[in-house]
Amino acid sequence: MSYLSPSLEEQTEQEARAGRPPLDTGALAVQLRAEYDEAERARGMVNLRWLEDLRQYRGMYAPEVLARLKKTKRAKVYYRMTTAKINTMTARLMDLLFPQRVKNWAIEPTPDPMLPDDVVMQEMQDEISAAAEQIMGQTMQGLQAQNTVPDMWAAQNLMAEAFQQAFQQVDTTSARVRIAKDRATAMERVIDDQLRECNANGQRRPSLQQNCRSVVKSACLYGMGVLKGPLVERVETKRFAPTKDENGNTVWSEQVFSTDLRPYHEAVSVWDIFPDPGARLPAELRYVWQVHMMTDKDLLELANFPGFNGQNVKKYIQENPDGDAQLSAWESQIRDLNEDNLGGGALLKNRYRVYERWGFLSGHELAAAGADISEEQQSNVYSSNVWLLGDNIIKAMVNPLEGVDIPYFFYPYQQDDTSFWPEGIAYQLRAPQAGINASVRAMQDNAGASSGPVYGINMAYLAPDEDPLEMQANRFFLFNKSGVNLSQAFQAVTVPSAIEHNLALANFWQQGADEVSTPRFNQGDGNIAGAGKTASGLSMLMGAANILLKDHIKDFDDCIVAPFIRAMFRWNMQWNPREDIKGDFEVVASGSQSMIAKEVRAQQVPALISYMGIQDFAPYIRAAKLLEVALEQTDLPAERILRNEEEAKQYVEQQMRAQAKAQAQAQTEALMEQLQRQGMTSEQIQQQVLLLLAQLAQAASGGQAGIPAAQPEGVAV
Repeated sequence: MSYLSPSLEEQTEQEARAGRPPLDTGALAVQLRAEYDEAERARGMVNLRWLEDLRQYRGMYAPEVLARLKKTKRAKVYYRMTTAKINTMTARLMDLLFPQRVKNWAIEPTPDPMLPDDVVMQEMQDEISAAAEQIMGQTMQGLQAQNTVPDMWAAQNLMAEAFQQAFQQVDTTSARVRIAKDRATAMERVIDDQLRECNANGQRRPSLQQNCRSVVKSACLYGMGVLKGPLVERVETKRFAPTKDENGNTVWSEQVFSTDLRPYHEAVSVWDIFPDPGARLPAELRYVWQVHMMTDKDLLELANFPGFNGQNVKKYIQENPDGDAQLSAWESQIRDLNEDNLGGGALLKNRYRVYERWGFLSGHELAAAGADISEEQQSNVYSSNVWLLGDNIIKAMVNPLEGVDIPYFFYPYQQDDTSFWPEGIAYQLRAPQAGINASVRAMQDNAGASSGPVYGINMAYLAPDEDPLEMQANRFFLFNKSGVNLSQAFQAVTVPSAIEHNLALANFWQQGADEVSTPRFNQGDGNIAGAGKTASGLSMLMGAANILLKDHIKDFDDCIVAPFIRAMFRWNMQWNPREDIKGDFEVVASGSQSMIAKEVRAQQVPALISYMGIQDFAPYIRAAKLLEVALEQTDLPAERILRNEEEAKQYVEQQMRAQAKAQAQAQTEALMEQLQRQGMTSEQIQQQVLLLLAQLAQAASGGQAGIPAAQPEGVAV
């Protein structure tokens, strides 16, 4: 929410002081509430689909199906294939969208950046001063040659002309591009810092990566994920500082050191979003409603925020002390999916529903609701933010962030021209999941029936005290009728096993699921036939599967990363007080590009490494840099793995010393063995070994050039 507009209460006081009648927001509140009700009804069929998606993800049958299985005493096992598929796709996309070593976006200057002259002068002050001094020195030398001495006024004019000429010399296209790149890099660092997790007024907010995980998970499950932002909030930096009480004792108290404006973002559940039912694409939206469930404490805090009509909020709480929130039909069904929620009692006591609307309204409507719009501008249409509590407008303002009309960004799992809400993985797996469930249930039922024979006993032939239900091993049954064959009184029938047939059917549905979602080998399933049995074949399969992932990543770049980072850029251009980060920039989303480039490099690096073995190529290849690039493809920290030049030099010297030591030991052992065969005594062998060690030490230290070393006695060279 933004805290940058006057509240309705303040607007009412301003109207009263100006002698105008108080604001009448009732008509607009009724109009907007009817608009929300229409958007809620339009999403009714989608709610049913999402409920079935959620049951499928949790591995639960629909109530009517479960009742039928219980009635017929059939197996109720649920094979949770959908859960594994959705979790695998979520993890795979997050791994590719947010690599460990690089960001999936960048801020870059435009090809021909537009920079004001004063900015260029400020950034190139040192270069201009040096060039101006050189020009001024040449000018003064020329005047001295003419025996001319300029007065102070003329010297100032000459200096101004020198600075102007120097600016024209250094003001080149390359210089402006360099300045723009430096500013773009600074802007990128600022946005990156803002997107990381932070604490705002004691409230921990998740990072962009954490919010995007929720967005991707929602898209995989329901077909759509929603990211909201950037919105504006005032953040107070508080620290504990020592103070003295009335008795002179030191007391530590928390104090506000600074107050800053910061952007924030959040992942929004699709259950809380009600878009314009007339839109098929996010670009066609005229408005979006978001429903907040707030406790009485949260609502009272909202009343104290700037921009909200605190008087109306507090009055509504007094009129509804127990809250106004009631569970809708779909909310009740969601809670019933978890047995822990059964018997929860008054779950929504002291809870309120607050409705937030972002969209377009006319200037007349906003002025009637309390927005500060002049009469000349009331015929325009504005991007606005309105909050409703019950049937009361508690906030109405023009959107303060320029260029971002509706701060919701929608990520579809796949584009759908027939509906605003596309299908997710769960809906696509509806038929394969039902088929594999039927196969597994049939397998379980058949396994139970075929685990042993089915007995048939004629009760008319049993002795009076015999109970056929007491069946056990080595059981004897007594029959009191004579002249009757055993087959007439007792029979055991074996039910044939159909497990192989049901397994084949389950495999058929699993293969069908692989065709419409992530293949099983992406989940680590090693039971793969055909090409997947070899490393090269599995690599080919993984490459083919990545084609689908590239499409999803490109959609995420286009729908989330690029527009959201562009909105963050606009926020900083408008609200950030730092002037050194502003300029003519553009946002580049590089998720899909980095994935493709990474795959290409992963194939090229091994070929380059093989070139190191070619004698003609090896001198021109920097082995250390090539190894660093190879490690980058694995997302491993190269700075923690690779040695620097000094460490590499020490390692080479250590290896050479170890090699020399091993060589000396081998020569010593060979010499001792040779001397022993010659029949020398132990003292003679020891003298020859010491002589050899001295010669090796001399050779290791470099020795004296041109002086041949003496050989031990009796040793052939």
